[in-house]
Amino acid sequence: MRRYIALTFAFAVLTASLGCQHVGGKCDCGYNPSDYPIPPLSPAHPSVPAPPVKPTPPPGGGNE
Repeated sequence: MRRYIALTFAFAVLTASLGCQHVGGKCDCGYNPSDYPIPPLSPAHPSVPAPPVKPTPPPGGGNE
């Protein structure tokens, strides 16, 4: 049983080390520009409006 598990593990490591290939034989490890275009980043937009900013009073309270 140990031999079977070791052999299965060795075969799995060998298969994984051969590289990632799609079922059709095309390598799918990295991005290829001819596969599909990656869209540019969209500008960020707030989902909630920003709260209004309250003016801060002067340090002396304004009674001087």
